Amino acid sequence: MMPMPGTKLLRRMFGLDWRSLALLRMGLAVVLLADLAVSAQDLKALFTDAGVLPREWLREGYTADLSIHLLGDGVWFQGALFALEGAFAVMMLVGYRTRLATAACWFLLLSRQARQPLALYGADMVEHLAFFWALWLPLNRRFSVDAALGRVPPPDEKEYFGMAGFCVIAQFMAIYLTSALQKTGPTWTTDHTAVYYALALKIYSTPFGQWLNQFDALTRGLTVFVLGVELYAPFLMILPFATGYGRMAGFLLFLGLQVGFGLCLELGLFGAIMVAFMFMLLPAEFWEWCANPPGRWLRSRLKFLQRFHAAAPSAGSRPPAPGLESVWRRGGMWALRRTRDGALLAALGLVVLLNIASFPNQSKLVSDKAYRLAYDIGLSQKFDLFAPDPQTYDGWFVLRGWLKNGRNVDLLTGASPANFDPPERIAESYIDERWNGYLMDLTSEDFLNYRKGLADYLAQEWNATHAGSAQVQKVEIIFMCFYNGPDHTVSDTNPIYLWTQNY
Repeated sequence: MMPMPGTKLLRRMFGLDWRSLALLRMGLAVVLLADLAVSAQDLKALFTDAGVLPREWLREGYTADLSIHLLGDGVWFQGALFALEGAFAVMMLVGYRTRLATAACWFLLLSRQARQPLALYGADMVEHLAFFWALWLPLNRRFSVDAALGRVPPPDEKEYFGMAGFCVIAQFMAIYLTSALQKTGPTWTTDHTAVYYALALKIYSTPFGQWLNQFDALTRGLTVFVLGVELYAPFLMILPFATGYGRMAGFLLFLGLQVGFGLCLELGLFGAIMVAFMFMLLPAEFWEWCANPPGRWLRSRLKFLQRFHAAAPSAGSRPPAPGLESVWRRGGMWALRRTRDGALLAALGLVVLLNIASFPNQSKLVSDKAYRLAYDIGLSQKFDLFAPDPQTYDGWFVLRGWLKNGRNVDLLTGASPANFDPPERIAESYIDERWNGYLMDLTSEDFLNYRKGLADYLAQEWNATHAGSAQVQKVEIIFMCFYNGPDHTVSDTNPIYLWTQNY
């Protein structure tokens, strides 16, 4: 059958190397395992009724249609679900029953995120998007146990080309393009001080970021560079000519961007999930120049690796023509594929609408039911970090308890009296990025009703190890707020009493 006009061009622009899809699978699995390891440290505090967000509060404010984490409680129940998710992530990593493992990881990830929506941050959003699109991609044709056991046929084309590939590339581009187009404030477009303000935020900045922030000319140049990469580099991934070289250049630019973010800002797994997501875009040139030489050397010495490395298809290879007995089955598969492709196009349309609706005064473009659908299937998204300008408010928390004996203590450290001096490293005072996201959410009036959960958890944890007059009778959640101004100026620090609870 003669290919449709333009198919060759579209294949060049939106085709994905089978080996890169395998690397995407492994990258997503590793990030998921790291996410589970970090989240497990806060298992009781963030994922049980004895923590900061009991389930009855969650049902009142958030309706999670797909969360099995809401069906039970306790460290053992949640821990078992964490372990099950980890087991499926390992299956996905090695490529054993890959579609089942990927679907299970997607479902359990969404379920876990729905159990604690207040402690999510940018990495979680990209993670559930990546797993949604991974559901539809053939991730096990190379470097997998499925391929080694003959559970899947070897690729019959040099690259994968299909609707899922087109949609996932469009999703990746939307992350950066939406982020860039949201950056409309003067710090990005006029005086180019956005990077200065971002690095001035003590809640995020690393020691290296704070050191770098003293060079104003450099941070102004970096502001222009960051905005330029986000706005123009996505198009390098779909060049109609020299596509492989364009993708290598785009990959290196995005990699440099994420490494820079990681060196300067405490963003948790955000950089790791972004890099894992763009593994799929590595072109054949990467494997020929960088990966194949050491790979051949390893396979020559470790013979068992040869079973996991399916032979690359030869140019123009095609599967044999089907016999008459398979025509009916082939027609049914054709109909299923077209139905799937139509559903994927509809999902991509929802992605476009969600990103347009994330701009100011555009939220009504998407109905409540569409927002709910996006939330339930893992397509919810809003990429507006440091947009339209970086925030200027900054600070740290003092979680003070008043004991029955009249003393006051820091309920986290046990210091008495509670210390209101700024921590040496404010970013590190937030324990991890989940606590950072959760506590900063509490500074918003939108989350006023959830502040009591933190106070109750702190009082409960303190009183479990103290008796009599040493028990807490009042908890205060205090945000020590200051503002970063131009030219390295900082305002006075003022305590904001977010919540006071008597017991």
